[in-house]
Amino acid sequence: MTECKTNDKQKQEQMTLDLELGKEIEARFDGGLISSDGGLLLLRKADEKLELLGLAVHCLTDWRRLDVVQHPLLQLLRQRVYAIAAGFEDCNDAKTLRFDPMHKLALGICPSEGKGGASQPTLSRFENSVDAVSLKALQEVLVHTYIRLHKKPPSVVKLRMDATDDEVHGYQQMSFWNGFYKSECYLPLFVFDDSGFPLAAILRPGNAAPGEAALRTLKPIVKALRLAWPQVRIELTADAGFALPELYDFCEDNKMYYAIGIKPNHAFEPHAQEIIRLCMGEFVEFGGEPYPLRHNRMSEQDKYRVWRQHEERKRFASKKEGRMQEHFEQDITVCKYETFNYKARSWQKERAVVMRCQYGQDGPDLRYVVTNFRGRTPRRLYQDIYCQRARCENWIKELKVQLKCDRTSCQEFLPNQFRLLLHTFAHVLLWKVRKDSGQEHCEIRTVMLNFIKVGVLVKETARKVWLHLNSYHPAREWFTKAWLCT
Repeated sequence: MTECKTNDKQKQEQMTLDLELGKEIEARFDGGLISSDGGLLLLRKADEKLELLGLAVHCLTDWRRLDVVQHPLLQLLRQRVYAIAAGFEDCNDAKTLRFDPMHKLALGICPSEGKGGASQPTLSRFENSVDAVSLKALQEVLVHTYIRLHKKPPSVVKLRMDATDDEVHGYQQMSFWNGFYKSECYLPLFVFDDSGFPLAAILRPGNAAPGEAALRTLKPIVKALRLAWPQVRIELTADAGFALPELYDFCEDNKMYYAIGIKPNHAFEPHAQEIIRLCMGEFVEFGGEPYPLRHNRMSEQDKYRVWRQHEERKRFASKKEGRMQEHFEQDITVCKYETFNYKARSWQKERAVVMRCQYGQDGPDLRYVVTNFRGRTPRRLYQDIYCQRARCENWIKELKVQLKCDRTSCQEFLPNQFRLLLHTFAHVLLWKVRKDSGQEHCEIRTVMLNFIKVGVLVKETARKVWLHLNSYHPAREWFTKAWLCT
């Protein structure tokens, strides 16, 4: 006899919809062992190949009583990192996610077992149990993992350094008001290599200077790289926030090449007069209209006049086609590069400064870069070497926007630093999956959607666990390639 009785809870969970198909559509959460994270085992395979979390767990101290421990330290670490990489950055999701069949498989637990992963309170206690010594060791794990990735020494290691803001969610320890970002925040500092692999993720107080802790972060990285590859060429690029004399001296003492931006000052103006004159002359030849200079700066009144003339030319063009063409036409710009030597009072010696002058409708735009590169033209130094540092901003955006590394909502500072490292470890695993799939130019979010968020039906027998993945998954070929390579 067919069972048709339903209780009140089942009636509340019933979801119906009529699409005029002749049949009513009804939905329930009773599918059984079905998961939306069918690619989670790719992270486990990448983790075992890199031995990332296996090394990281040796940096942690287990303060619990071992005779009553139910979840080993490695399982807690894996559960937290895998969940972040799957898009579940909130620790509260562990309440139900701990029983997800794919998350249990990734932790080494059979789906049919009643035992699941750790609960949210257990994971919260785990995050708050890390001390400063463990955090320093975890930073070194990133560098050693990067070294072990290479079967032979690379010819050059290109380091990109940059910082960002991390707005706090309350009154967290060491969070301060930052005038530049105009918010209560932390200021994390990141170091990446040229492929986007993170070598350091340092959480700093909100009132830290832009270049604070830069040298302290860079020293252990360079030391480890030199020990592994004594002859490797190391290059560093950073923006003007890291224009520090001690950073220049460290790079030169360790035979590193650097290109670091520096803010304009009055001492640079005599060197810029000639290149501004040349750019303005070419700008006029191309049909541009110069504006009156007042101490090499345009007044607000002159800026408004130039903008209004430019807009009126668009509005009162004679032909419709001409108006549309002028709306989409780019303004004329002239760009020139030059190099000069300069020595500040705080510098031990004279150094080369690359100057870029871009002259357009708003006048000259000057940028300066301090460097010790030799044998390259100023244009190549600026465009091919210094401007590549901007890629670091994209990798930081992946960590902040797509992996939510700004969820530093713990009360204490050290747990927040640990959370930042957990998100960085998740980034490393997704970076490995992206590399093995041959999709190096994809964003991390695309990797999560194509390789982790795959519908799967899990069936377990006495001898096997069957994973029936979505037959119409659009990234099926790339998924197979990543599985075979990882």
